Amino acid sequence: MKRSLFRYITTGILCAVLLLSGVGCKGLSEKETAAIRPVKLSYWTIYNDVNQLRNFAKEYNAQRSYVNVNIRRVRLEEFDELFVNALADDVGPDIISVPIKELEKYRSRIDKMPDSATTANFFIKGKYTQEPVVTFETNPLPSKSWIRSNYIKTVSEDVISGNTVYGLPLAVDTLAVYYNKDLLDRAGIPTPPTNWTELTDAVKKATIYNNNGDIIQSGIALGTGSNIANSADIFAALLMQKGIDVAQRGYLSFTRGMTGANKNDPAYEVTRFYTDFARPTKEVYSWSTDKERAFDAFVQNKSVFYIGFSFEKSRITARAPQMNLEIIPLPQLNEAEPVNVASYWIESVVKKSKHKDHAWDFVRFITLPANIEKYSKATNQPSPLRSQIAAQSEDPFLGPFASQILTAKNWYRGTDATGAYTKIKEYLDTIIEEYPEDIAQKRQEDIIQNLPNQMQGTN
Repeated sequence: MKRSLFRYITTGILCAVLLLSGVGCKGLSEKETAAIRPVKLSYWTIYNDVNQLRNFAKEYNAQRSYVNVNIRRVRLEEFDELFVNALADDVGPDIISVPIKELEKYRSRIDKMPDSATTANFFIKGKYTQEPVVTFETNPLPSKSWIRSNYIKTVSEDVISGNTVYGLPLAVDTLAVYYNKDLLDRAGIPTPPTNWTELTDAVKKATIYNNNGDIIQSGIALGTGSNIANSADIFAALLMQKGIDVAQRGYLSFTRGMTGANKNDPAYEVTRFYTDFARPTKEVYSWSTDKERAFDAFVQNKSVFYIGFSFEKSRITARAPQMNLEIIPLPQLNEAEPVNVASYWIESVVKKSKHKDHAWDFVRFITLPANIEKYSKATNQPSPLRSQIAAQSEDPFLGPFASQILTAKNWYRGTDATGAYTKIKEYLDTIIEEYPEDIAQKRQEDIIQNLPNQMQGTN
């Protein structure tokens, strides 16, 4: 009874609007009238560019005037609780941005992408005797074969599970090396480094100490965990460059077979290489656990190099507008098989959405190649589409990031990415803790020996 009453009232309102515009409801079937009832889509995102998404919503509304998309930015630390509570109360969003590393965590709550989405179009026909016309349009969504052919490899590996697609990205980010050109010039380094050997040499020349041996200008913020926001991703990139799987089936796995006695183990070599930047006895010593955050040091001209993602450029220029900023690709430990980390989000439809066709059609719309290009330009992030990489690789800013996108990989697929990041940072901070020389080596070997039991608990 309530549904019938609601349908009657909604139809009446729609007809009233049409009558006021001089048209009327004559000739519309019940199905056609129902198809153009107002639809309000709720879209929750965390880091996406809200302004650009709202531009897309306006463009979509111009095509389907009965569909309005409300874009809401939610704080990362609040998202899970708000999302779970909203679903429980049946007031959840229709579309959400899902971090690719935690797709497994949200899989049960998001919809499987359909082959197509059917929506209605509404227009007025007739010059003198006007009448409303409703047509139905079925738009195909990208097929699995299209995704594999047109998106970079990591996207197809991540978003396709079995015979199912769970969402599509607007951008994919990678790590590159930002540097302060003026500080590099003062250090007497005429050209930026092109590999890890040249970078470590540059760090040695650019790091400045006071009479007490304290660092007053860091060559690069590396070696620690907690005060380097990107430390887990940087360490993961180094592990992958050595051919090591960082995690498997949701569990951190890089420590398998790693022992303190085996100094030639690839994971041990990577650990030593990374943490040497925070060891006072090493030539590359340029950072420590008592330093400020790596990002803050860089924008305050206290650090020459900073390893970060493309989205951080706007933050850097906002904090340090006068900096003579340049960017180079992330160096490789194995030039023959380059690899970088892939960091991105996918846009997915919530399983409990009452407007799945419209929600998926909006996802289809915003991920059209032309709109991905718009989003990429608006956000200064690399495109996930192969067809757009060549042009972006020539861009002075995007080039260092886009040139690495084809070999970028997502290193974690599980339900607790936050836990994985925390464990890696704790590992890095723990292994560089200072102890008396006579027990330091033994303690480090014990840490490495016990790590497999500690690290595998992350899922």
